[in-house]
Amino acid sequence: MWTFKKTNKNDTEYTDELCVCVCVLSDFSGSCKGRCFELKEAEPPNCRCDNLCKTYLSCCSDFDEQCLKTAGGFECSRERCGEVRNEDYACHCSDDCLLRGDCCTNYRPLCKGESSWLEGDCEEIQSPECPAGFVRPPLIILSLDGFRASYIRKGKSVLPNIHKLRSCGTRAPHMRPMYPSKTFPNLYTLATGLYPESHGIVCNSMYDPVFKAHFRLKGREKLNHRWWGGQPIWITAEKQGVKAGTFFWPWVIPLERRILTILQWLHLPDDERPYVYAIHSEQPDAYGHILGPLSNELDNTLRKIDNIIGQLMNGLKQMNLHRCVNVILVGDHGMEESHCERTEYLGSYGLDVDAITLTPGSSGRIGPKNANDPKEIVANLTCKMPNQHFKPYLKQHLPKRLHYTNNRRIEDVHLLMDRKWHVAMCSRSPATCGFFGDHGFDNKISSMQTIFLGFGPNFNFKTEVPVFENIELYNVMCGEEMLPVSSCSQNNIEESSQRFPSAADGPLNNVTHLPFGRPAVLFQTSYTQLCHSDYSSGFSHDINMPLWSAFTLTAQVYSLLTPCLLKTSWEDESRWVEDLLKLHSARVRDVELLTGLDFYRSAALPYTRVLALKTHMQTFEDDV
Repeated sequence: MWTFKKTNKNDTEYTDELCVCVCVLSDFSGSCKGRCFELKEAEPPNCRCDNLCKTYLSCCSDFDEQCLKTAGGFECSRERCGEVRNEDYACHCSDDCLLRGDCCTNYRPLCKGESSWLEGDCEEIQSPECPAGFVRPPLIILSLDGFRASYIRKGKSVLPNIHKLRSCGTRAPHMRPMYPSKTFPNLYTLATGLYPESHGIVCNSMYDPVFKAHFRLKGREKLNHRWWGGQPIWITAEKQGVKAGTFFWPWVIPLERRILTILQWLHLPDDERPYVYAIHSEQPDAYGHILGPLSNELDNTLRKIDNIIGQLMNGLKQMNLHRCVNVILVGDHGMEESHCERTEYLGSYGLDVDAITLTPGSSGRIGPKNANDPKEIVANLTCKMPNQHFKPYLKQHLPKRLHYTNNRRIEDVHLLMDRKWHVAMCSRSPATCGFFGDHGFDNKISSMQTIFLGFGPNFNFKTEVPVFENIELYNVMCGEEMLPVSSCSQNNIEESSQRFPSAADGPLNNVTHLPFGRPAVLFQTSYTQLCHSDYSSGFSHDINMPLWSAFTLTAQVYSLLTPCLLKTSWEDESRWVEDLLKLHSARVRDVELLTGLDFYRSAALPYTRVLALKTHMQTFEDDV
């Protein structure tokens, strides 16, 4: 065990940290020969050869030499067809490679003259056609980091394999990520079917006030299980007897090697073979940040990704699994143009930056130090400049559609940024800006949308489904036809959905803000009652905006809004009560006219007749 002090130079950190690391020493002298990417983790003191040994710093000393081979490349060339087996090669083109399950994925098309998967026509797969030994169709989930939905429009010239998957299987125009549109929250939502506020991974970087610890992409704290709520689908599968193989980290392992490893796992005997596979690619996100999403140079990265997807499909066809396996291709979020020049600095708003902590970037989160009032911070940042590029919220006042409130790791104040804009503490001396693209913005923005493609025997042939949120994909993967697991109960998804009926009449909120019940809506529409901390609203699914909002005024506010002049204390009530009643009735009737609502629930007439009767504001003159 050793202890060291880590000093953070980032101006958004809270304090220096005292980090205590406990290591169980492993014997690194063991070998990975014949053990590369084994599905079981070797227990200490034995060294490891699984795909996470790099992350946990526990690989055998020859892991790179044995398991990360790149010699010969990842595809056959004509010169290599029928070669003498060379164990130093990444994959093989020898005559025995099919039997041993380690061929390069283009072996049959190039060396045997067969057609590649891409060259074949679209085929409708009405039922799984699996080789002997496969008890069910395997499921492969491939996620592409930062794959903006509009990349699909580049077409066959850049993305021929993805284009074929999209044309032949089931697709959506785009898939909406969760907010914030960051990698870790969305990957874990895909895996668990939970909102980030529920599974706990609320951002790529966060602080837990109970753990008194930071979670960061590059830190080792992220490996601590205490951060991860819910249960990912591959753990659920394994607990119910369905083996799973995942390949997310580390990123030093090439994507081609991950694909080849998945294919080798598919070649295992049935009692060892996984039936759920999850792979993640860091591209095109990395180059999307560097180049920007609209750069023509990004096409080279997209072509490489598409070629690797072609390797997967060729490999499946080579094993006669292309009509057996279900493949889901998704992104975690999109990518937006962004640059250092588009940055809002809180110091320029007169805010005491020493009194707050900030998680900077495209979704700013502010935590007050000590006992400072979050409401005061919001007030000091609201409508302060004519060209302000963010809107401050108390987290409980964020739009309900974001589902970003109920977690202690979400700071009290949230800055909803305009697209393309970032937030930071203070302006610094000019330096080279290292990015032209970013994500994390509002998940309704078009550039944050990503892709969904489904191909295989359990997906419809040449079908387009409506746009949906990625949280819904979990139940698709857990369907009886896809995976034979009773999964929803693991994360209480069905129970959670029952807690939020579409038209809630919750007693506590209604007593506070709707003491006389919900207002009647005079026209046919579908809406959901949303219960906020300070008000209730009826949100229309047809026009995507509130039909009505209801709140209770405090005595102090009410005294300012009502014309209670001092003379009312001595004048005869008949001289002022009637005028006050007429005034407020006229105001309510005017709101009814503008909105089509019926606050008094007095109309038993058709909607058009009600409007005809309310074309003029009632002044009570005729009643005198």
